[in-house]
Amino acid sequence: MIKTAARLISYALLGKSDKQPLDIAKVRKVLILRNDKIGDMIVTSALLRELKKNYPHWQIDVAASSVNRDVIAANPHVSDILIWDKQPLLRDLRTTIADLRRRRYDVIFNPYNRFSIPLLLRIKWLGARYLTGFAIPKYGTSTAKLGMFDHTVPCDRSRHILHSYFATFAQFSLRDIDMRYELFGVDAHAAPIDAACDNLLRTHAGLFCLNFQGSNAQRTVSVADAQRCCAAIAARYPRHALLVIAAPGTEARAAEIVHGAGHANVMLAPPTSHILQLAALIRRCALVLSPDTSVIHIASAYDRKIVGYYIRTDNYHWFYPASSQYRVILAPGLTLASVSADETLAAVEALMEGETAAVQAVG
Repeated sequence: MIKTAARLISYALLGKSDKQPLDIAKVRKVLILRNDKIGDMIVTSALLRELKKNYPHWQIDVAASSVNRDVIAANPHVSDILIWDKQPLLRDLRTTIADLRRRRYDVIFNPYNRFSIPLLLRIKWLGARYLTGFAIPKYGTSTAKLGMFDHTVPCDRSRHILHSYFATFAQFSLRDIDMRYELFGVDAHAAPIDAACDNLLRTHAGLFCLNFQGSNAQRTVSVADAQRCCAAIAARYPRHALLVIAAPGTEARAAEIVHGAGHANVMLAPPTSHILQLAALIRRCALVLSPDTSVIHIASAYDRKIVGYYIRTDNYHWFYPASSQYRVILAPGLTLASVSADETLAAVEALMEGETAAVQAVG
């Protein structure tokens, strides 16, 4: 009964009248919705570049969040950045949605792979002439059957998410697609980081970095496991400095990891108060170890060697490292409750010996 009611409400609220066939020649203004996380914005940088490359006359705007706007603040492919943070529906209608609707976008891309009636209502009210996105099943129906969408494609959970992003723009015949991520504006934040790294490289052969913090507790490497991983790597590569990254609020845990590792070449990373400072640090490191979070995507933008810790969700197939050399250590379940130092060291050794990208499961 609830499913039937939800399906009928969806059909009633999420339709669109007076549909017009797509005329690509008349497209001028495009909006990409990306008001969520930092890593998602970095991944989307490839789409922004390829759209602008194929249609240089387009005005490409991005609806970003306060959290991720800095990632594209200096992106030359973006015309305007509009902040759209979470707020109650009525306030959204009076402010952000009203502003975006007045801009009369020819095309809007919805990248979110969820069937949420409040979210879809917000997107419908933006008034896109042409709305593209994913066919997401729910309530015995699918977003593909909602009249608000002009074009949907299945979200292929077996391949990198960019394949699905570009599939939503198939009717635009994008050519020579390049899926590399990119970051802009890093140099403006890099001076203190570069100075610290230059100083370290006077006494060390190279730099590694470890980020233990994930997007939530289930994706965070424990202090004890991080200590063991750091100790194993430091002993194997004594001429390299292993820098432990401290996200805001995790400084005490980072210091505990450094102390517990028991090796002089394990040390706290230079402090990074801005996401582009973190990018400046990562681009100086030969190898990056991290749970599935924005650090993986920053490292991918610089094609660094990556050891990624992933739990068993679609993210392993969907948001894997976009680097030419990486190893994925896949947890046995939905938490990084136990990260093996032996598996981590084996992955590092494989990368440092020049082996190509591969997959390694834990447990």
